[in-house]
Amino acid sequence: MKEKRVRNQKKVIVVGGGISGLTTATALVSHGIDVLLVEKNDDCGGLVNSFEREGFLFDGGIRALENAGMIKPMLKELDIDLPLIRSKISLGVEDDVIHVETEESIKEYENQLLRIYPESQADVVRVISVIQKMKEHMNVLFGSDSPFFKDIKRDTGYYLTKFIVWLYKLAGTVLAIIRMKVPVEDFLDRQIKNKSLFDIISQHFFRNTPAFFAMSYFALYTDYYYPEGGVGQFPLKIKEKLTTLGGEVLTNTDITRVNLSAKTIYDQNGKAYPYEKLIWAADLKQLYRIISTEGLSVKIWNKVEKEKGKILSAKGAESVFTVFMAVDQDPSYFQNISYGHFFYTPSRKGLGNIHRSELKEMLDNWKNVTKAEVLEWMNRFCALNTYEISIPVLNDPQTAPEGKTGIIASLLLDYALVKHIEDDGWLSDFTEQMEMKIIDVLNRSIYPILTEKLIFSFPASPMSIAKRVRSSEGAIVGWSFEEPIPINASMINMKDSVRTSMPDVLKVGQWAASPAGLPTCILTAKLAADLVGKEFL
Repeated sequence: MKEKRVRNQKKVIVVGGGISGLTTATALVSHGIDVLLVEKNDDCGGLVNSFEREGFLFDGGIRALENAGMIKPMLKELDIDLPLIRSKISLGVEDDVIHVETEESIKEYENQLLRIYPESQADVVRVISVIQKMKEHMNVLFGSDSPFFKDIKRDTGYYLTKFIVWLYKLAGTVLAIIRMKVPVEDFLDRQIKNKSLFDIISQHFFRNTPAFFAMSYFALYTDYYYPEGGVGQFPLKIKEKLTTLGGEVLTNTDITRVNLSAKTIYDQNGKAYPYEKLIWAADLKQLYRIISTEGLSVKIWNKVEKEKGKILSAKGAESVFTVFMAVDQDPSYFQNISYGHFFYTPSRKGLGNIHRSELKEMLDNWKNVTKAEVLEWMNRFCALNTYEISIPVLNDPQTAPEGKTGIIASLLLDYALVKHIEDDGWLSDFTEQMEMKIIDVLNRSIYPILTEKLIFSFPASPMSIAKRVRSSEGAIVGWSFEEPIPINASMINMKDSVRTSMPDVLKVGQWAASPAGLPTCILTAKLAADLVGKEFL
């Protein structure tokens, strides 16, 4: 298709309307910079979204907003009014359920593990001690004294007093990060002898998650918030602010080519959009697939091609399989079991090697694996896994019809398995059987009324995420931890994470830094906006 030229050049174009793209664009517009945000879907939000089905509101991506220490200052800086409800966490193994009320609830977690694994007291005490220390380090990075969302002109008092103390604490946190860069499995293997206890802790995380990040998870449990009206209100409010300030948003616009030397991007219809700065907030592999390097100097061309090779050969982390359920049962029934955000494991046995060596062997020998063998593996995988269960109505009563309850149950699942199944032509059957198995597991364990009271249910597989959001390998937290990460960025050099070797092109979001998550998306957005703002203002 012939490319169409346009005259008006936006100073900054942001591609990708997820949280990182929206935050970057809004921050720039608030400083008077001309910005165009381009999103391929019909609305913004990406992995942060909500939708309604027959009167039930479901959250299609993340289940709550974690790390209010970063989110609240961001909302305040952008002058966005978003009512947030504390989303309390419950943790359960079989019929033993505890509720995380405060940071001191870590003692309840310790007691829970001791009740379930009384023979492993020394192991439990060691692990809890590490979690306690990591909680303090996370507070340094993302707590109220962190400078990430403070302005040196507006917060002069902070920089004259608390900032020096924060820098001192940061030095200790950086050392802790360096010491604990090993995969969480390797770290726990040195701490825990009981393999079931090892699994119950490790299977909460993506495979080979850095130990520092994994062991700090408990610190976030008291810092989850649910936006009134659903998680999808978060991107909606940011988009409203962006457009109110004069930012332009183009939806249903798919960028199919980036000409680096001409500093121009092209959409699916061949329409051209020149830019002074391009901020890529979408899937990073997609950017490197569609760039045109013609006209670049040899030096820059070599750098870009080297970067391109690393990016395109890497893979995303595990994806997620989700079952959405509408239940003809009053919310009070579920409230007597857990809070609205519930991490639940139906068996104390643990997954063992089901999701590691067994899965790898199956994938490596896929041509010789039968459908029956895959389904037998899936049955064990679902029975012993850890579920993230969200019940929106326990946070916001308006999210379900009166006397009824919507439930969202998810578990981590490898994209490669689902892709093989799709290529073999039985993805629909697999998702249906996995959906039924998950409902059966929850019915036999924590919710014995589930099957009887079920009104309707439907699944979403890693393939759903890959196709709708166009996230490589259906990843929900960026790069896999099982192989070298193709970016030169981490929590201790986050400022470099937004840079690329391409002239006037920055990157933000879950692919820009690792480990990734909502805080990373917001932080990289802030860093990119600051860099561009310094050049233009």
